Amino acid sequence: LEAVAQGEPAIGRALSAFCEARMLANLLRHSPILSSLPPPQRSALLARLERRSLDRGDALVRQGQDSDGVYLIASGQVQVRAREQSGEELVLAQLGAGDMVGEISLVLRRPASADVLALSPTIALLLRRDAFQEVVREHPTLLRDLYELAVKRDEETRSVVAQPALDASDLVIV
Repeated sequence: LEAVAQGEPAIGRALSAFCEARMLANLLRHSPILSSLPPPQRSALLARLERRSLDRGDALVRQGQDSDGVYLIASGQVQVRAREQSGEELVLAQLGAGDMVGEISLVLRRPASADVLALSPTIALLLRRDAFQEVVREHPTLLRDLYELAVKRDEETRSVVAQPALDASDLVIV
């Protein structure tokens, strides 16, 4: 197929478009958060998503800043890192295709609690804040699911970041 696509660029573009459409359809069908939407509405949601391409090390979300919206990771991997007041960074999670990020800032209406950085070339689909408001008015179950995810992740982040590190001299071995 590569040889044919190189000889006929139109075929290459058509194959690429087909593969991307298929990947997005599978992503929407299998995403745990989007599964509450009926299939026709998932397709309508796809039209509202903006594609973001990231290189390794690029930031999708920055701790302390408001998110542009909620992101659905289409391909690649991201790492979620929180900075403590001491400046130390803690790795909270590694997320991939089908996972969402930015929900804490968007749903709980506060600055992001962590950085989200691409670990590899990554494609993320952004549902902007204003489009999100329209979508959840039409589909309140989506808001419920994102709210539950945001609260769960926020509690996990707070419990990890708030825990003081143990010093070896504080331990008593019996």
